[in-house]
Amino acid sequence: MRPLILLICILISQLGLAQHSTLRFFDEPFGLDQQSILVVPFEEKMYLSDVNSEIAKANQLSTAQIISRFSNAMDQSIYYAFKDRCQVTNFRNFDDDSASSDLTYVYQNVDLEYVLVKKEVKTKGGIQSLTKKFSKKDKASDKYDRGGLSDGQVVTKSDERERYMKAVVNDQAMLDSMNQRFGNNFILFLNELDFKNDYTDALAMQRMEYQRELKVHFTLYNKEGELLATGVSRTMVPSTENNINEITSKYFPILAKNIFEALFPAEDEETSEAKVKLQWK
Repeated sequence: MRPLILLICILISQLGLAQHSTLRFFDEPFGLDQQSILVVPFEEKMYLSDVNSEIAKANQLSTAQIISRFSNAMDQSIYYAFKDRCQVTNFRNFDDDSASSDLTYVYQNVDLEYVLVKKEVKTKGGIQSLTKKFSKKDKASDKYDRGGLSDGQVVTKSDERERYMKAVVNDQAMLDSMNQRFGNNFILFLNELDFKNDYTDALAMQRMEYQRELKVHFTLYNKEGELLATGVSRTMVPSTENNINEITSKYFPILAKNIFEALFPAEDEETSEAKVKLQWK
C-alpha cells in the first residue's frame, strides 16, 4: 500500500454537515472485504455527555447502565453494518472471564490521544482554509479537560476546537495475542462516545428545538500494527428524544453506517463536488 501525504476526502451531507470525517493513511483499499475484524468498545470513562441527567431521568437508569446500553448498541450496530462484508467479532461474543481479561489487556497497551484538525474545503470556487490543525502532541495551551462525574452527570468543559481521539498501539505483542485468540486480521477501536447539546443555534435553543450531536471516534489497525485510518462518525438527535430504546435503535446504526462508508468508500467519492482535506501540522 502506498502512503498518502495524510490527506482525506470527506463526504458532505445535504445539510452541509460531514457525517464522517476520516483520515486515511493509505490511498489503496485496506483489504477489509471478507476479512475478520475485532471491535474494541470504548472504555466507560470515555463516554462524554452533558445530556446524561435527562436520559437517566427519562429511563430510570444509572450512568453505568446508560454507558452499558450505549456500548452494547454500538457493538451491535457495527456488526449489522459490516456483517455482509466482514466477519465481525467483539468481546461481547464471549461471556467467559478470559474475554474480560483480554479486553483489559488491550486497554493497558493502547494510548488515547487527541489530535487537532486543520481543514481545507475544496469546492468548485476553489479551496477554503479553516483554522483548525492536527497536532501530534498537545501543547500546554492545547490541554483538554474532559471533566468528570458529578451526581451521576458527566460534566465536561466547553471546547469548540475540532479534534479526534486516536488510538495508539504501544505493543505489537498485544495485536499478536488478539490475532491468536480471535483470528482477526484487523482491529477497530471505538475510542470515545460523545453525546452533547448543540448550542450553535441560539433561536433553536430559545424555542427548545435544538439538536444534540452523537459522535463516536474510531481508529483502524491491521494485525501487523499499521495504522490505517482514524476519524469520527456523527449524527444529530433531537433534544426532545430521551428514550434510550429510540436513541439506540435509530441513531447508533447511523454511526455504524458512517464508519462502514468511511472504511469502504464509494467509487465515485473522488468526484464529489465538495471535499475536505485534513493535514498533520
